[in-house]
Amino acid sequence: MKIGFLYPLLFIILLTTSPLFAQEEIDTDLDINIVSINDIKMSMTDMFNSIDDYTADFNWINGDVSYLGVIKYKKPDKILLEFDEPEEQKIVSNGNVLYIYIPYLKVVAQQSLSESTESMILSTASESGLSKLFDEYSFSFYGTSTLQPFGGTNAYHLKLNQKRPKVGFKQMDFWVSEDGLILQSNGVSPNEVEVSLTFSNIRLNEELPDYIFDFEVPADAQIIRNIIVPFK
Repeated sequence: MKIGFLYPLLFIILLTTSPLFAQEEIDTDLDINIVSINDIKMSMTDMFNSIDDYTADFNWINGDVSYLGVIKYKKPDKILLEFDEPEEQKIVSNGNVLYIYIPYLKVVAQQSLSESTESMILSTASESGLSKLFDEYSFSFYGTSTLQPFGGTNAYHLKLNQKRPKVGFKQMDFWVSEDGLILQSNGVSPNEVEVSLTFSNIRLNEELPDYIFDFEVPADAQIIRNIIVPFK
């Protein structure tokens, strides 16, 4: 594993509505629901409104490197990523400060979460990040507006384009479940690295304790403050 990037972390974990119309085809009883982008954005908002916390397995692909682990989120903006490999590597945020612990380097990056970094870091993983995505990106369907097979279920494929040029992903695409869960987010970072974050085995409202989002810097680790230490 080499040091090299950290743009998209959790780009590292999910408006008004128009009516749903049903159309009955000749000689069948099949109802076809016509769903708008606003319907899906509303379902994403409703999903985050309905949960206090979630736990999910993640597969984070950064260029030619893949990471596996578990992500835990608790309102309002607490996030924990625990990596299976390398062991003990983790990313923790209590909502105010982000910590990135890279044990084999004995380094902890400590980053105060300003509005700008929060938008990038917490985008698809938190309620506030989702709101910022709605503000900063225009949403459209990626090809078709119907549900498509995705990872053993059905999901909508959405395309996001940045409304105004700024740091971050110019374009992204999401796979969103019928009930509003973000299953996968993809993008290309400003330095042309392809990034993908996939959630699976999602568990909602497990009453996660607050203490798991507290991070104690190991005694042998060097702290680097207010600089995002990239890794690859």
